Amino acid sequence: MSKQDDVGAADPRVIRLAIPSGLRKLPRQARSLKLVGTLKRAAREILEQDGRAALSVTALAQRAGIAPSSIYKYFPTMDDLIAAIFDDHRAEYRQRLLDSIAALPPESTLHDGLVLVLETGIELLRKWSCIDPVFNVKAAHYDELVRLNLIKPDAFWTLEITPALLARFAHEICVQDPKKAQFLVFQTLMALPRAMVLERPASLADPQTPYRVARMLCALLTGAAQDGELR
Repeated sequence: MSKQDDVGAADPRVIRLAIPSGLRKLPRQARSLKLVGTLKRAAREILEQDGRAALSVTALAQRAGIAPSSIYKYFPTMDDLIAAIFDDHRAEYRQRLLDSIAALPPESTLHDGLVLVLETGIELLRKWSCIDPVFNVKAAHYDELVRLNLIKPDAFWTLEITPALLARFAHEICVQDPKKAQFLVFQTLMALPRAMVLERPASLADPQTPYRVARMLCALLTGAAQDGELR
C-alpha cells in the first residue's frame, strides 16, 4: 500500500480515502527482519482463523510472544500491519499466477489461461472480503486511483501478468493492434473484478464469472481482426 491519500476532502459527494502506509520503518538487521516476519505471520494466522475483529495488540503480542512496544515500533496501527500483510499476500498470488501460467499444459488454450488469471484474482478478493471487508473496499478504491494514474504505487501486482499470459498464447491471438489489445485486456483484468468488490460483490461468488469474462476477452483477442475492431 501507499502513504495516506485523501480524496475529495472538501466535497461530501466524494469518498474520503485513507490507506495505511504499512511499515513505519524498514527492518534491516537480521533480528529486526525476524521480528517483523514473526509479527506478520502471527497476525495473518489470527486474521485467517478468527477475522479482523480478533486482531488486537494484546492478542498479537500473545500469539507472537513479543512485547506490545515491539509491535508499535514497526506498525503504528493494526491497519498498517494489515496493509503490509495484504501486500505480501498479493505478491504471493502474483508469483503463484506467473508460475501457473508457465506450467499450463501444452494443450491449454487462451481461454484456459484467462480463466486461471481471473479465478486467481477473484479468489484473492473474496478471501480479503472475508478477512477484512472494510479494508478490502479501501484497497479497491486505492487501486482504482492507481489505475487511473492519479497516484503512483510502490508496486503494482498485476503489471507482469498480462504480458506473460499473452506471450504464452501468442499463437492464438489475431489482432492488428497488439498494443491496444493488451491495454484492453489489462484494464479488464484489473478493473472489472475490482468493480465487483465495490458494486456487485455477489458476482465474486458466482463460479461462472471467470468463464463469462474469459469468453469476452477471447472474442476480443481472437475474433476482432476479422471484424476490423482493433485496427
